[in-house]
Amino acid sequence: GAHPVAVLTYGFWQRRFGGDPGVIGTTLALNDKSFTVVGVMPPRFVLNREVMPTVDAIQQTDVLLPLPMSEAARTDRGHEDYNIFARLKPGVTVAQAQAEMDAIADRMKQQYPANYPPTGGLTISVVPLLEQVVGKIRLALYVLLGAVGFVLLIACANVANLLLARAASRQKEIAVRLALGASRSRIIRQLLTESVVLAVAGGAVALLLTSWALAALYPVVMAQLPIPHHLAESFALNLDPDLRVFGFALLASVIAGVAAGLAPALQASRPNLSAALKDEGSTFGAHLRQSRLRNGLVVVQLAVCLSLLAGTGLLIRNLQKVGTIDTGLETANVFAVTASLQSPQPDARREADLRRLLATRLRSLPGVNSLAEVERQPLTGMPPSVSVMLPGQTPSADSPLRARFNIVSPGYFETVGLRLRRGRSFSEQEAQAGAAVCVITEATAQRFWPNTEAIGQRIGLNLPALNATEQQFEVIGVTCDTRSGWVWQKDEAFVYVPLSAALGESGRAGQTLLVRAANDPQGVMQAVRAEAEALDPNLRVRLRRVADSLTFQMAPFRALALLAGVVGLLALLLAAVGLYGVMSFIVNQRTREIGIRVALGAPPAMVVRMFMFQGLRLAAAGAALGVVGGLGISRLLASVLIDVSPFDPLAFIGVSGFLIGVALLAVLIPARRAARVEPMIALRYE
Repeated sequence: GAHPVAVLTYGFWQRRFGGDPGVIGTTLALNDKSFTVVGVMPPRFVLNREVMPTVDAIQQTDVLLPLPMSEAARTDRGHEDYNIFARLKPGVTVAQAQAEMDAIADRMKQQYPANYPPTGGLTISVVPLLEQVVGKIRLALYVLLGAVGFVLLIACANVANLLLARAASRQKEIAVRLALGASRSRIIRQLLTESVVLAVAGGAVALLLTSWALAALYPVVMAQLPIPHHLAESFALNLDPDLRVFGFALLASVIAGVAAGLAPALQASRPNLSAALKDEGSTFGAHLRQSRLRNGLVVVQLAVCLSLLAGTGLLIRNLQKVGTIDTGLETANVFAVTASLQSPQPDARREADLRRLLATRLRSLPGVNSLAEVERQPLTGMPPSVSVMLPGQTPSADSPLRARFNIVSPGYFETVGLRLRRGRSFSEQEAQAGAAVCVITEATAQRFWPNTEAIGQRIGLNLPALNATEQQFEVIGVTCDTRSGWVWQKDEAFVYVPLSAALGESGRAGQTLLVRAANDPQGVMQAVRAEAEALDPNLRVRLRRVADSLTFQMAPFRALALLAGVVGLLALLLAAVGLYGVMSFIVNQRTREIGIRVALGAPPAMVVRMFMFQGLRLAAAGAALGVVGGLGISRLLASVLIDVSPFDPLAFIGVSGFLIGVALLAVLIPARRAARVEPMIALRYE
C-alpha cells in the first residue's frame, strides 16, 4: 500500500499508450490516486470484471492492481469477497492438496470454534480450474461429439451403398482383371484407394466450406445469444484453421474413406467370374449377399438416425419444460441495482450509507411499485449455505443439516412476487430491531418438521454475517417452494432472514436493490442512473433485469436443443437420401422383372405396394434398433434433463413416427416410378 503499482492489459496498453515500451515506470492516475506501471500482460490474457451480464456496458479489465486487504478482510472470518487460486507444486496431486486443506480446516475449527462450529462450519474444496470451467458441460460436449460421429457413420453408410452400386456396374471389369491374373488384395487396394481419394477430396472441400461458414455464422450466432453486446465483444474464439484442424480433417477423411470403401471392396473382389464374363451379373438384380449388405447399411442408417432424433426430441421437450418451470418468483418488470464506489480501496461503510440513501430516493420515484434490499440477487447462482441446528437434535458430523439462506428486507416478498402459504413476513419494525425471526419455504418445513406445524418453531443458524456462533430464529412464515439459484435446481431448504441495520452496515448484506416497476422498467432504470449520479459522481450502478438472468440460464438448454436439432435433421436427411438411393437402385435393377409382372397383368398399385412393403420393412427394423439406441443416449442425457423422464414416451413415439413417415416418402417416389414402367421397354432392358 505504501508504493501502489499497476499492471496493464495488452489491449489497454495498445489503446492508451500506442504500444510504447517506455510506459514501464511511468505514473498512471486512477480515481485521484497514482500508480506506477510495472508490467504489461501478454495479448492472449483476457479478464472480465463480471461473469454474469448486466444491462450496463461491461468493460474488459484494463488495469490489474494489488489486492487491497481491508480491515474487514483481515479480521472478519465470514468475509467472502475473494476467490483463492493456487498452482500445485510439481508432482503434487489434487487428492494430496485436498487432504492438506482438510487438515488446515480442522485446525481452524479447533483454533476458532466461535467462527467455525465442528459440524460443517468450514469446508475447503480443491477444484481444478479446468474442471470448474468445463466439468459441467463435459458430458454435453461428449454427447455432441458422439452425435457428429454418428452423422459421419450415416454418411459413410450412404457412400458405401453408392460404392456397392458402382461395384455392381463394374463387375465385368473386375472379373476381367481377376481373370488376367490380378490378385484379390490388389483389387481391394485399388478400390480402397479410390474411396480414400474421394473421401480426402470431400474432406478438403468440407474444411474450406466450414471455414467460410464459421466466419459468416459466428457473428450471427453471437448476436443471437442472450448476453449484452459488450460482453460478447469481451472474448473471442480463434476460428482460423491450424495444423491440428487440418490433421484431424485428414485423419477423419482417411478413416471415413476406409470405412465406406472396405465392405464394397471386399464384396466386389469376389465376383462369379463365369456369370460376370457372360454379362449375367446383374440379371434379375444383384446377388443375395449384396442385397443383404445394402439393406443392412440402410437399417443401420435408420437406427442411428432414430437414436439421434430421440435425443433431439428429449432436448426439445426439456427446453419446453424449462421454459414453463415455476420458479416461485414473478420476474416481470423487476430489475436489480448494484451500487459501488469507483475506488481502488472503497469504504464499505460509505457504500452502505449511499445504498440506503439511494434506496430511499428510489422508493419515491414514479413508476416504482416496491423495492427491497437483499444480500444476493435471485437467479444468479446458488446462494451460500449455513449450518442448521434444531432444538433437541444432536449434530451429526457425517450428515450435518444445512440450508441456503438470503438476508432480505421486509419488502422482498412483495417485490419478487413470492407467495406466502401461511404465517406472515417480518415487519419493518422487526427488521430495524434485529428481531430473531425468519421465513422458510414449504420444502424446508417438510424436511425439518415433517409431521408438525413449522410456524412457531425455532431454528439455529450460524450466519457468517453475525458475530455469534449460533442464533435462534423463530419461524413466522412459510412461502411456496422456489428455484432461487438455478432454474434446474429446487431449493431443498431455504431460510429468509430480515436485513437489520447491523447487517446492512457490514457492507455485505443489502448490497443489491431489487425494484419492481409498474410497467416496462426501462424508464425507471434511466432514472436510477440519474439518482446515483446525483448522490455521488463516483457511485457506479449496474442494472440488470431479473428476467434476463432467467433467459441467460436457459441459453445452454436452447443451444443444446438447437445443435441437437440440426444434427438430427442432418442425420434424417442423410438416412432418407440413403433409403431413396437404395430403393432407386433396386427399382433400376428389377426393371425387367417389373416389366414381366406388368405384362402378366399386375396392376400398378400392386407394384407400388411391393416396394412400399420392402421399404417399410427396412424402416421398421431400423426404428426398432433405433429405439434401443435412443434409450442408451437418453441415459447419457439424464443429467441435463429437468423434470423430463429420459424415457419420455412423447419424444420416442413422436420421432419414431416422424422417421417412418420420412422413410415412406423416400420409398414412395421410386415405387411410383416403378409402377409407370412400360412393359415393352422393360422387356428389352439390358
